[in-house]
Amino acid sequence: MRALKKRITVELPSEKYLLINPYSGLADIIDSETKNLLDSESSDATYEVLRILKSRGHLVEEGEEDDLFEYLKLYAQELHSEACKKNHHLIIPTYHCNLTCPYCFQKHVYRKRANLHMVMDEQTVDSLFKAILFLDSETEEKCIELYGGEPLQVRNISIIEYILRKGDYNGYSFRAITNGADFYHFVPLLSEFDVKEVQITLDGPRNVHDQRRFRKGGTFDDIVKGIDLALEHDIPIRIRINVDYENIDSIPELAQFYIEKGWSSKVKASITSVYASECVEYPSVIPLEDVPRKIIDLFFKDERMTVFSDTFKGLNFLLGHLLLGEEFHHRFWACNAHTTLLFYDPLGDIYACGEAVGHPEHVIGKYIPALRFNDTYSHWRNRTVFAIPECTECNLAFFCGGGCAYKAYTETHSIYSPYCENVKFSLNCEVPYLYHVAKQKEEKEGDL
Repeated sequence: MRALKKRITVELPSEKYLLINPYSGLADIIDSETKNLLDSESSDATYEVLRILKSRGHLVEEGEEDDLFEYLKLYAQELHSEACKKNHHLIIPTYHCNLTCPYCFQKHVYRKRANLHMVMDEQTVDSLFKAILFLDSETEEKCIELYGGEPLQVRNISIIEYILRKGDYNGYSFRAITNGADFYHFVPLLSEFDVKEVQITLDGPRNVHDQRRFRKGGTFDDIVKGIDLALEHDIPIRIRINVDYENIDSIPELAQFYIEKGWSSKVKASITSVYASECVEYPSVIPLEDVPRKIIDLFFKDERMTVFSDTFKGLNFLLGHLLLGEEFHHRFWACNAHTTLLFYDPLGDIYACGEAVGHPEHVIGKYIPALRFNDTYSHWRNRTVFAIPECTECNLAFFCGGGCAYKAYTETHSIYSPYCENVKFSLNCEVPYLYHVAKQKEEKEGDL
C-alpha cells in the first residue's frame, strides 16, 4: 500500500492537518505524525491507523489510483453530456451602461463598439426567442437571465417588459444581474413574474460606494431603495461586493449597515475581488495571492463580517463534508460556460462566457437571421480538466475545474491552458478559518 500521490494536505491550527482525498472528497483531520507517515511512505504505524487510512481511501494498492482517475474521467464525460442538455440563456439587451466604474472588465466593448447605445427591438427579441424555444424544445427547467452592459436602465423598460412577458408566456423563470442604479423603477414590473434572483452590487458604505459605482447624485441610496422595495415584493436579492485596495477596509462598515437594515436573514451577500483585465489599467487590484488572506483577516478581526459568510461557499463543502456529512461534488469544469451558458447580444451574436462577450474571436454562433453555431461552440463546450494536460497532473484539479477559460486565454491565447486563480491560496487560508469557526461553534454548543 502507498499514500495517494494526489492527496491534499492543508495545515490547521494546533499542529493539525486536513487530509483530503481528491477522488472521493473524503476529508479527515490528522496529526503531524500521521502526515509525516504519509509523506515518507513509511508503513511504521499501528494497524489501526493503517486500517483507517485505507478505509478512507488515503492508502491504496499499486495501480489503484490510476484506476480511480480513469473511472472519474468516464464519470465526468457522463455528467458533462447530461449538463450540456440544459441551457441557461442570458440576454444582453444593450452593451450600454449607465455607470462608469473604474474597474469595469467590459471597457473593451466601449472602445470597440460603434453601436454601443444600440438596444434590442421587438423584432430582435422575436428572433432570439425563436432560437431559445428551439434549443429548449425538450427542456423542462427554463430560465432567462438579464445581463449587460446594464439591462435595467429606465430607457430599456419597454423592451425589458417585452422580454419578460414573452418569456413568461413560454414558461420561463427569470434572473438578473444589475448595478441596481435604476432597479427600483423595475420592481413593480418584476414582481409580476417568477423572478428567482436579482444580483446587485454594493461596494461599501455610501461614501465609498458612490466614489466607485459612480454617476452624478450617487447610486447608493437608489440601490438601497430598490433592495427594500424588492424585499417588500418578495423578490430574492443577492448582493455582490467587489473589493480592492480602495475599499476593502470599509467592508465591516457595510456589514454594520447590512445588519441595521435587517437584511441578514433576507439577503445573501458575498465578497469577491476585483481582478486585473486586459482592457483596463486599474492599479488598486489586490494581487491574487493576497486576496484570501486579506479577506480572511477581515473575518478574524471583525465579527460583523459573519453576515457575509456566503463568501466561503466555494470551499465550504470541504469542511461541510467533514463536519456535517454534506455531499461532495467534483468540479470537472470551471463554470457553466462549458455546459449551459448562452449569451445573446443585441447584434445577433452568441457567446459562452460573460467575460468573452464583445470579443469577436469568441463568438460561438448567431441567432439572426437564424440560429447557427460554429466550431468555437464545441471548442468552449469541450473544456474539462481532462482536456488540459497540466490539470491531469494536478491534485487540485477536481476542486478548481481548470480555472477560468477566458483568463487562461488572455495569458496564453488558448482556453485549453489552466488558470489556477487563487484556489491554492484560498485552500490554505479559507479552510483553516472555517475550521476555526466550526470549532468555536462546537465549543459554544458544548457550553449550553
